[in-house]
Amino acid sequence: MKKCDDSAGKAETAELVFPDWSGMDDSSARVNPDAAFVLCEKYRSWYPELAEKWRLQKPEKCLVEFVL
Repeated sequence: MKKCDDSAGKAETAELVFPDWSGMDDSSARVNPDAAFVLCEKYRSWYPELAEKWRLQKPEKCLVEFVL
């Protein structure tokens, strides 16, 4: 790599335009944490084939002894 003492030229500043999100529905207010936990448990019973597929795809634990 070469050592460079020159400064980079100033770039033109672009005016950024962001969408108006003031009317966006806040999804965090829809489900409280307890209800979310219950739903997670229900999803497991509704889709047991996916739970089994995930269990089979999980990598084996690494059983290498850690030596410091």
